[in-house]
This record gives sequence, C-alpha cells and structure tokens, in this order.
Amino acid sequence: MNGDGLHPAWLNLAWLRAEWPAAVTAFAVTSGRLLLALALGFGLGAGLAALMRRSPRSEAALTPWLLGLLAVPWALILVTLNLIPTLGVRDGTAVTVAALAAAVQIFALGRRKLEEKREAYLQRALTYAFTAIVASELLARSDGLGGKIRFYALFTQYPQLLLYLALALLLWGLFTLAGRALKKGLGRTFLGRSA
Repeated sequence: MNGDGLHPAWLNLAWLRAEWPAAVTAFAVTSGRLLLALALGFGLGAGLAALMRRSPRSEAALTPWLLGLLAVPWALILVTLNLIPTLGVRDGTAVTVAALAAAVQIFALGRRKLEEKREAYLQRALTYAFTAIVASELLARSDGLGGKIRFYALFTQYPQLLLYLALALLLWGLFTLAGRALKKGLGRTFLGRSA
C-alpha cells in the first residue's frame, strides 16, 4: 500500500481481464505454429528414417548427409535470417526452420546404432522446434507468445511480461508431457528399435 491507502497499480487485476483475450490468442497462435512444425518435422523425419532403415546401403548413403544436418545450429539460422532486412523471420520461415530442426533429430532415429539413447533425439526434436518457434516470434515481433514477451519486456510492463512467460512455460510443460507420451509409443515403432 502507498501513503493514501491504495494498492499499487500492479495489484489491480483489471489489466488481466483486459489482457486475457490477447493472451489466449497468442497462446493459440504459438501452439498452432508449433503443432504444424512438429507434424511436418515428424512426417519428414520419419519418412527419411524409414528410407534409411530399408537397407544398409541406403543407411550408408544417407548417414553423411544426416551427420552434416545434425551439425547445423538451427536456432542461429533464425537469428541470421532476421539480420537480413529483405528476409526477416516470417511465419512460414519460422515453421520451416522449426520443422527441419525437428525432422533432423527424427531422421537420426533411422540409424541402427546411435551415440545416445533414442529418447534423447526425440527430446531434442521437441526442444529445437519449441525454441525455433518462440525465438522467431521474439525476433520477428510477431503475434505469438514470443512477440508478446518481447513487447512487454521492452516496455517494462512486468505483470504482463510474467503472464506471457508463464504461458510460454505452460506450453513447454504441455509439450514435455506430449514428449513423454511419444517416448512410450516410440518403442513400439521402427524408430525405437536399434536393429
């Protein structure tokens, strides 16, 4: 309370009622981009992994390409694209990069012998896709959670910033749960077996 007996402005939750429709929209936009990126990434990655599993010859031919793609810093590609004024990071670009980042990790599951546990590749696919989408929204000043986080961080409106950070953490938690469900199902597919 301040000297006149009133609560500070940030304790008044009227801002939350006013901000809630925009928060729900931002959550839905980011979720939609992420779901699209994961669907495309998993489809492409599983297709390439299946091709690799068909024969040792195709595995030998695709492994050098896969190892090269695994070395690509996908999050830095978004930063680089945003630094080129004529390109920028648009919705399609962000979803494409996120899908490719996830696809490469799923593609890696086509190899019969891996350096890490297969679940680690799946977790990285989810992490890279999430990071690529939110980072692109931050960089492009778009309409998703990342764009809102950037806006309220720049204009130092901490209650709104905390709201959008909490929503981003909630979305990450939901995709972590989805990742656990995928891990359970992974063992029943060709992607979860070593041989």
